[in-house]
Amino acid sequence: MPIGKPGKVLLTRVPLKFVAKRVGGANHKSLDASIPLVPFIDFLITLVVFLLTSFSASGELLAQQANLKMPDAHNVVDLEIAPIIAINPQVMTLDGRRMGDTNSLAANPQLERIEQLVQDLETLKRNWAILHPSQPFPATVVIQADQAIDFRVIKKAMFSAAQAGYSNISFAVNRRGGS
Repeated sequence: MPIGKPGKVLLTRVPLKFVAKRVGGANHKSLDASIPLVPFIDFLITLVVFLLTSFSASGELLAQQANLKMPDAHNVVDLEIAPIIAINPQVMTLDGRRMGDTNSLAANPQLERIEQLVQDLETLKRNWAILHPSQPFPATVVIQADQAIDFRVIKKAMFSAAQAGYSNISFAVNRRGGS
């Protein structure tokens, strides 16, 4: 018996047309679909690495505004979740809501409370008491100020926060060296 060329043998001698068509292929799509696993796994690894590098559990809770240059500090402590008073050269905001104009606050040298800021901080304090009835109020506020802001504006913000019952005032700074 001579050695023949290997090929498809299974079901090739069945005299039915539809069987021969299925077995022979006849330009039909294959029933087996290959899943490209290597590119999928590469994509998932890239996604996991990106999420791990962008996540920070160290207390970096606030995003710095584009027109705000915060001062640098060597000895820092991680921030806690608290209302954020942002003071840039144009406007003072509390958690993104406008509280006053920085230039008009700097123009008056007298120490005065910023009424809108005091009212909104008191509202946040009442909301805390409603949401956390069994916990003591932390009385913490974070001031995120531009390094070129007149201290009178920062002092008015601190005075207003104290008037609203926020006695623990933290400053957001850029961490530079140190521990």
